[in-house]
Amino acid sequence: MVIAEGLAEFLPHSHIDGVPRDEHGHIAISKLNLSRLFADMVGKEYKSKPAENGRSPECNSAMSAVCARPQAFDVMLGSQLGVGAYRALVEKLLDGVMVSVTGQLELSFVPFSQLIDPATLVTVVRYIEPGSDFHQLARFLETYVND
Repeated sequence: MVIAEGLAEFLPHSHIDGVPRDEHGHIAISKLNLSRLFADMVGKEYKSKPAENGRSPECNSAMSAVCARPQAFDVMLGSQLGVGAYRALVEKLLDGVMVSVTGQLELSFVPFSQLIDPATLVTVVRYIEPGSDFHQLARFLETYVND
C-alpha cells in the first residue's frame, strides 16, 4: 500500500491526539503506522457498505472509484511517470525535481525549489480554485472520515 504522508494531517483527531509534531509542525508520521491505520479504516468502511442491486460492497457507487479496474489512461499515466523518473535521473541528470505531466502526458520536471517555501522548507500549499471543474469533482468524490 502506498500512502501520501500528508494524509495524516486529515485523520480524525482520535487517531492523532498526542502524536508529536516535527520541527515543521507536521505530524511525526514515523510515530504512526499509517498503512495499518488506513488499511483498518478502509476495511471497516468496506464492511459497513451493504450490497446494492446485487453488486458486492466494493462496487457501490460511493466506492466505485476504488473498485474500478485500471483503464488505459491509468496504465499510460503510471508508465509515463515511471519513464519520466528514469529520464530525469539518467538522461537529463536532474536531481531535486518532481516528475509530472501536462497536456497530452508530456513530461514536466518541476524543481523542488518551486514547490517548497525556502523559509519553512515545507511544500507550498496550492489551493484549488473554488468553482473550478477540479473543485466540483473533488466535492463530488469527497468522503467525510469523521462522520
